Amino acid sequence: MRTRRPVRTGSLDSTTGASDTFSVVTEYVLSRFDAEELERERLEILQRFHDPLSVRLFDAIGVGAGWRCLDVGAGGGSSTRILAERVGTTGSVVATDLDPRLLAPLAGDRVEVLQHDLLVDPLPEEEFDLAHIRLVLMHVPSRIDALRRVVASLRPGGWIAVIDVDFTSVRVSPSTPSSERVLSAFFDAIAAAGWDPAYGARLHRNLDSVELADVEAEYLAYEGFGGERTRLFGLTLERLRARMLEYGATDGDVDAARRLLEDPMTRFRGPVTTLARARRPPNG
Repeated sequence: MRTRRPVRTGSLDSTTGASDTFSVVTEYVLSRFDAEELERERLEILQRFHDPLSVRLFDAIGVGAGWRCLDVGAGGGSSTRILAERVGTTGSVVATDLDPRLLAPLAGDRVEVLQHDLLVDPLPEEEFDLAHIRLVLMHVPSRIDALRRVVASLRPGGWIAVIDVDFTSVRVSPSTPSSERVLSAFFDAIAAAGWDPAYGARLHRNLDSVELADVEAEYLAYEGFGGERTRLFGLTLERLRARMLEYGATDGDVDAARRLLEDPMTRFRGPVTTLARARRPPNG
């Protein structure tokens, strides 16, 4: 397994493929370092929801044997495992993450694991048939730069598959004053941390803006009672508790909101999920 030491400081220059005016390193506000077990559970639920959506994109694109794939921000590694199985013994997958500890067991003949900051560390140019980016771009502070760097890593004619969400659709019913305070603090806290809660809504336009071909997007919405979706959102609130306390919520508000989300009679409207795919022009 090859790993990279995390880059903590420094500006980018032309050798990285990003702007030389950009000097901050990506911060992931839901890092596992301060909540190992809670974040592991949250990741497992995320994977159960989103693995079928990634497969849907892979099927639409036609990912198959012999492909060389890049899995950006691969997290717990479930999408890396799916890709490694699809590309077979003649293909390969490079899986990257700021924290690659959960990916390390996947490293082998078919999978290379890199500790990698998308906005700082370089990627090989014109190497991959597919780049997969799931629930990553909404967290990075320069999404166009990130997309350009990933597109540059694709061979001409290669594909990019992206999944991201728009949290502005989230509603809890019946709402309470405490749940409304928590939602307001949630949006304020994540915006202050550089997370764009509405990024899924403009993903399609961002793909158009970097001059890709065959850009297509689907939008999936959910509304219902209880279940893992409400548990997932409750876990996300718990992970962001300390940050939300800085923006008007109280511990009592967060506790009450989590109890409301765990009530099977609570109706929950989840974020709208965007599934997008596009191709680097064959002559690009």
